[in-house]
Amino acid sequence: MNPGAQMCFGVHLIIMRILTGSYKGKQLKVSKNGIRPTRAIVRSAIFNILGERINDALVIDIFAGTGAMGIEALSRGARFCIFIEKNPATLLKNIKKLNLNDKIKVIKMDFRPGLKKMRGMQFDIVFVDPPYKTEYLYETLELLYFYQLLKENSIVVVEYSHFNPCPVIEGYEIIKEKKYGDTKISFLKLKRS
Repeated sequence: MNPGAQMCFGVHLIIMRILTGSYKGKQLKVSKNGIRPTRAIVRSAIFNILGERINDALVIDIFAGTGAMGIEALSRGARFCIFIEKNPATLLKNIKKLNLNDKIKVIKMDFRPGLKKMRGMQFDIVFVDPPYKTEYLYETLELLYFYQLLKENSIVVVEYSHFNPCPVIEGYEIIKEKKYGDTKISFLKLKRS
């Protein structure tokens, strides 16, 4: 059983909490509509690898779902987070519950026009966690590059099924990869020219 899951009347309930920082222990609402939230062990590993880079970072959480990744980043010292989520009902409940309105912006639309709307901005940390059985990961990485949304030292954290390789996109290099059960995490940055 998932360490964040509990049984109640024979039904698995996923309980998500912020792991550390200023919102440590705060419970997040989880949607029942098929969103696959990032497990606590995976979130912990991601943020341990990011380390101090998260301090004062401008973050974007694409396919935000519950907002767990962006909210965890804010809890650990990120300056501001933009969430792109087509169906943000659960995300908005979590933002309201934690009173984060001054540290966030929610873009309620598909990732394609959402990323286009971000032109002119550059992010320090990017979280990309699309539905597993889609081509959205490849397309998202292309758009981040095309719209020049990354700095030279930006880190892009992608989460995907370990059954599919991380797409190799010209202009990026993989700097670290980890596997957790069916989940694979890759840390990417722009290639130096």
